[in-house]
Amino acid sequence: MTKTLEELALTEISSLPEGSTSVFAPGDTVSKVLGVLKDTGRTEAVAAEGDRYGIVAVRDLLGVDQPERTKIENIWNQVGYVTSSTSVLEATDLILGNGVSAVPLVDGKDVHMVSQQDILDALADVEELKNTSAKTIMTTPVLTMDAESPISQIRRTMMDKNYSFIPVTKEGKLVGMITAEEIVHTFVTTSSKTTRGDRSGQKVTRFPGKANGMMNRQPFTILTTASVMDVIKGLISSGEKACVVVDEGSNVHGIITEMELLKLIHALMPTAELPVYIVGIEDENFFERSVVEDKIRRVVKRSSRMHTITEVSVRIKKQQTSGERIRYKITARAMGPKDSYNVENEDWGLMETFDGLTDQLSKTMRRAKAPHQKGRRRGRRRPNPNLKP
Repeated sequence: MTKTLEELALTEISSLPEGSTSVFAPGDTVSKVLGVLKDTGRTEAVAAEGDRYGIVAVRDLLGVDQPERTKIENIWNQVGYVTSSTSVLEATDLILGNGVSAVPLVDGKDVHMVSQQDILDALADVEELKNTSAKTIMTTPVLTMDAESPISQIRRTMMDKNYSFIPVTKEGKLVGMITAEEIVHTFVTTSSKTTRGDRSGQKVTRFPGKANGMMNRQPFTILTTASVMDVIKGLISSGEKACVVVDEGSNVHGIITEMELLKLIHALMPTAELPVYIVGIEDENFFERSVVEDKIRRVVKRSSRMHTITEVSVRIKKQQTSGERIRYKITARAMGPKDSYNVENEDWGLMETFDGLTDQLSKTMRRAKAPHQKGRRRGRRRPNPNLKP
């Protein structure tokens, strides 16, 4: 049934076709997960125990040396869960917010999973995407690796950057694609014949070979003139999870994965306003309050790429009066998870003092160095209302 993008976003998860799901306990070994993923062709599985729910994906296995001795709870992504009444938009928010490819779906005592693939299948019914250019959603520039690059280097790059796909080029032209799935299933090998769903692994300390010996030589590609619907239908029919955007000369222009496609839905997520708390302004000065809050939010938004601010508190004090004029001292504190920024300004007139304050805040945040970006840390996830403490 054809839907608009907004209709799909508001659709309950229960309306999506239910795919196969493999559920493990956090205490199970990685070798058990590896076996099931290999046998089923899936790239993720659910781990659940009590009130703990999470996802383990093929990409998470890149750094595992001894899968038969490594527990799932050492590598899984604990992300909470959705229910059958959760909207596609909310599920998409949880998936993208946690950087995972799926989230657990809890229906009473049953545990299933909703994945990017499930939502991608539903996007195929959104006819309006025929009119959206693929170039508008692709990620560019694209990290590529040369065909002569060692597999060990590609694996390390995937782990450092949290990538599952890296296009391979030769003399600047696309010649293939390397995936985390292929690396894991090639090098985390079985040491003996095992039963279905339990692949006992051997320690691998080296990842020999080069990209041209492992890459998929016929990756799914589209031209720069293609539509988003062309991408969706191509991914579904090919069974691939990434699409490389190229020109007629095989030059790489961008890459589109299921994540980029889910962002089309996520763009409909309402944007929460930055909390701004002002103390000391009279309640009747509603207009001035709204103007000030808007100015502060604009300043913080301009610095949002460098600094994460979760709230701003402002305190206003009258210093003295001169006829009808009033001198104010205003202090502000912009607070984030790691840093806070304190500024103050004194001047005659409320709005004039606020103008000086916002200028000071803008300068302070611009001068402050952006925090060092580290790799993704396990366990620090977006809060989920369904996740019990």
